[in-house]
Amino acid sequence: MTSTYSWLKITQADVFKGFRDEDVKFKEEITSDVRGLLSLYEASYLGIPDENVLDEAKIFARSHLHKLLYKAESTTITSHQLSRALELPSHWRIRRSEARWHIEQYKDTEGMDPAVLELAMLDFNMVQLVYQTDLEDLNRWWKELALTEKLEFARDRLNESFLWGVSLIQEPQFSYCRKIMSKLVCLINAVDDVYDVYGSPDELQLFTAAILRWDAEELDELPEYMKICFMAVYNTANELAYYTIKQQGFNCLPYLKQAWKEQCRLYLEEANTFHNVGFDQTFEEYLDHGWKTVASSIVLIHTYAASGETLTKEAFEYLTNYPKLTRWEATVARLTNDLATSKVHFN
Repeated sequence: MTSTYSWLKITQADVFKGFRDEDVKFKEEITSDVRGLLSLYEASYLGIPDENVLDEAKIFARSHLHKLLYKAESTTITSHQLSRALELPSHWRIRRSEARWHIEQYKDTEGMDPAVLELAMLDFNMVQLVYQTDLEDLNRWWKELALTEKLEFARDRLNESFLWGVSLIQEPQFSYCRKIMSKLVCLINAVDDVYDVYGSPDELQLFTAAILRWDAEELDELPEYMKICFMAVYNTANELAYYTIKQQGFNCLPYLKQAWKEQCRLYLEEANTFHNVGFDQTFEEYLDHGWKTVASSIVLIHTYAASGETLTKEAFEYLTNYPKLTRWEATVARLTNDLATSKVHFN
């Protein structure tokens, strides 16, 4: 691994060698190639820590792109394209949601091919129709579920949840997987609100115990709103398990149940910590628990089950055991989530 990393760094240095002068600075003449400069800027965001050459490339490219943005002279790249790139790198954006913008830009591009434009517009309209149909199906499911009617404190976030599904599962043929992910995000929000917002410590103990039992016939001790919440989780998991058995003869229910049990156990632990000590914890303690409660693992397990890929016991066990890649992704998700919501929570 070390030798591979060293080779990559040497290769990287060789790649940029032609763009730098004797003082190891980027050559000013490359700024005349606006498209190349923009590509250099986009590529600079793919660096990892200690890749100084990419950090230098980012500073160099950004500075000259800002200058070009305010120049009066015409260029093959419009000021709209430059400002959009400087606002956010293209690979950080949702690819399918960018299609409409690129179509509009392409219309005014010199040398535009009408056939390519027609094909792009046709593809956009077809995919949009699939998304609209998905959302209609989800709206019917959400209304029939009536979860937010019974849990008035819970977030009603169907459209936002669907955006999660669209952003991560963009291709039109993965409609079922996209809808399952959207449903799951809706349910996670509702269950999270039960633990964070409404449930008393005693009620949360009862709800967690019910999830651990996973028995729809033993709900008598639960408050009415928790019965509704439990059945929503229970039925959605069973629906997905039925789908995988029907499609592949593979019963994924044990893994779905285990994922929900672990998630609710973590939510209970978090709620108990808050009731006992509030937010008085170190950053390390916050992060060690927070990456788990952000629910990345349960999302991955459910979306894998719905993906249409050949399901295996080994893959489910791998996802269940929190692989390092999942941990890092979950850590990023936790930090970005809390940075975005901290003003709401603490003001």
